[in-house]
Amino acid sequence: MNLEGSLEAFSLPDIFQLLSFTKKTGALHISRPTGRGVVYFTTGAVTGGTSDTSRQSLGRRLVGAGLVDDDALGSAVEAVRAAPGTGLAQALRDSGALDEGVLHEHVVEQATDAVFDLLRWTQGEFAFVVDEPNPDDLAVSLVVEELVTEGRARLEKWETLTKKVPAPDAVVTFALAPSTAETRLSAEEWGLLAVVDGERTVSQLVALTGRGEFATVQTLASLVDRGLIAVGSRGDDEEGGVAGLLRRQAVLSALEGRPEPPPTRSRAADSAGTGTAVAPPVVPARPEPIVTRQPDFPEELPAGMARASGGGMRTEGSAAIAEPRAGVGLPIERDPSVNKSLLLRLIAGVRGL
Repeated sequence: MNLEGSLEAFSLPDIFQLLSFTKKTGALHISRPTGRGVVYFTTGAVTGGTSDTSRQSLGRRLVGAGLVDDDALGSAVEAVRAAPGTGLAQALRDSGALDEGVLHEHVVEQATDAVFDLLRWTQGEFAFVVDEPNPDDLAVSLVVEELVTEGRARLEKWETLTKKVPAPDAVVTFALAPSTAETRLSAEEWGLLAVVDGERTVSQLVALTGRGEFATVQTLASLVDRGLIAVGSRGDDEEGGVAGLLRRQAVLSALEGRPEPPPTRSRAADSAGTGTAVAPPVVPARPEPIVTRQPDFPEELPAGMARASGGGMRTEGSAAIAEPRAGVGLPIERDPSVNKSLLLRLIAGVRGL
C-alpha cells in the first residue's frame, strides 16, 4: 500500500488510526519546509519517533538527563558510525552503559513528545515507507489511541503555557527575588535552572536538556508562576534583572570614591540573537613601531680584552670568554639596548675572582 499525501487533505490522527487499524510496520515520514519528522510503527503500534530528524533527539534526552558519561557516549558514537543502521540508544544498551528499563522510559517520553510536536503541523507532506526499521527499536509498543489522546490534551494546555513562555526565541533570565515563598524545586526544575544563564533562549534550553518542547515549556511556566525566572526579549531584564542590579551598584560606587562605568553588554550580531560576546582584537589595528634604543654609554673594551674575528670576545692569556662564530656576533653585541661596556667589565671582574 502506498500511503502518501498532504496534511491539508488528511489529518495526522486519521493517518495514525489507519496505520494502527491495518497493523502496518514501517516509518511514517512527515515533512514541511522548516523540518522533517518520523514515527515508527510495528504491527500498528508506535515504537519511537522524532519531530526533528536532523537531531539526535533521543540521544540528547539521555545526555541531558545526565545518564551518559564521556566514555560511554564516545564508544556509542563510534558504534553508530561503524554501523549506520544502529541508533545511539541501541548502541548504549548493547554496550551495557544504560539499563534497558531506563532506556525504555525515555523512548516512551521521546515518542510522546514527537507525536505532540507533529500534531501541531497543519501543513506539510507525509509518506509511509513499508518495513523501514527503527534504528532505536527497544521493544517499546505504544497504543496509537493513547498517544493521540495525550497529544490532544497537551494541545489544550499549550495556549495557556505559551502566554507565560511566549516564543522559542525568548530569553530566560533569573529573577533577583522570587514572588512567592514556595521555592522548593523538583529534579526536573533544578536540572533546567542549572542551564539558565540569562543568555539562552527557550529553544536553546529545549535542545540542551533534550526533554522536548512541551515538558521544557511547562517547567518554565511553573517557574514563571513562582517568580523564579523571567521570560522575554533580550534586554527585558535591564530594570529588574542582573544587568539592572550591576548598573545601580555602579552608581553607588561613585559615592564610595571609586566610580565605575555602568556595565554594558557586548554582543556579536546582537540583532541576530546569538548572544556571543565580542572579543577584543588580539593584534591592535595600528601597532606601535619598533624603536631601536641606542646604548647609554659608548662601548669600550676593558684592558686585556680584544675582539676576536667573527665577533667573539677573548681575554689575553686566558681561556675564551665567548667562542667566535663565523659571521655572527654575540647576542650582547647584536642588541643595541645592552650596555656592553658595563657587561664586559662585570664578566672580566668575575673571571678575575
